[in-house]
Amino acid sequence: MTGKLPTQRKQFDELTKPIDRQLLARRALNVLAAIGGVFAIISTVHSLWPEASHSDSVPGNSSVPSATLVTGFARDYVTAYLTAKAGDEQKLARYVTIKDVKLPPVAAEFTDADVAFVKQISTTDDGVAVWTVTVSGLVNGATVATPQRTFYRVPITVLDGAPRASALPMQVAAPNVGIDFRLGYRNDVTWDSPLGKTAAGFVRSYLTGGADFALYVTTDCTEKPIQPAPYAKVDILKIEANVAGDGSNADAAEVYVTVAARTKNYTLTQLAYPLTLRSVEGQWRVSELPKIPLMQTRVNSPREDNSTTTTSTTPPPPPTRG
Repeated sequence: MTGKLPTQRKQFDELTKPIDRQLLARRALNVLAAIGGVFAIISTVHSLWPEASHSDSVPGNSSVPSATLVTGFARDYVTAYLTAKAGDEQKLARYVTIKDVKLPPVAAEFTDADVAFVKQISTTDDGVAVWTVTVSGLVNGATVATPQRTFYRVPITVLDGAPRASALPMQVAAPNVGIDFRLGYRNDVTWDSPLGKTAAGFVRSYLTGGADFALYVTTDCTEKPIQPAPYAKVDILKIEANVAGDGSNADAAEVYVTVAARTKNYTLTQLAYPLTLRSVEGQWRVSELPKIPLMQTRVNSPREDNSTTTTSTTPPPPPTRG
């Protein structure tokens, strides 16, 4: 042994240390650069599709509609307020902040609560939605001979999905009576005409079990007779249509059938059904049971099939108030 080996090994280690450190540093920089590139790509994708990270693949997970949230809160608030008594001030803190509120010594009853009106008035610049809600109900209805429905209007604010009352309820008058609009059926239909027979037969079958229901509907009609049958007998009172001449010159018709339906116990109920019919190979068939009847919502009368080209100078009658 010469004794040179330890010295040479020490010199070798000192020479290689800087090289290893530089290599390690370069590798670290490369790793950081790669990570930075990945984050840059993710940021770019997020900027292009910002909604992707907030989407929910489950359709049923949507939030409760704002109107439902607000009306439910208003109903609970009015009920809590009208049924509160002295000492219940803290119960109202859930709904409103009011100092020195004066409550009666005996609690009232508020039953049959319902929402008579709801509307969003505005949304402020800082995202506060302002609503007005009118709640109706019976105050102490069980203790009076003729219960009187009363109405209470409340202002509601919503911020971040949380509703809050802004003031005490105010009792208001009942809503105005609405205007009666005429239905859009101007022509009587003869009961024994093809159009009348199909319309009457459909309603009878629809209400009495549907034994011959297929005879009155088109192949693409999705309506089904009521089961179990609610009535044992159906008498036709009136058949009207938006076409003249019993539909002799028409391919389609809107028909309105009024009936007197009787149960097995002879309980009578008058009902009316709007129907959409079309001619199929010369035969009238019901294609749809519309959700609402044909209505005339304009003051001027719609033109009927049997109208002439003569222009009348007499203004139409205004809508009547019920």
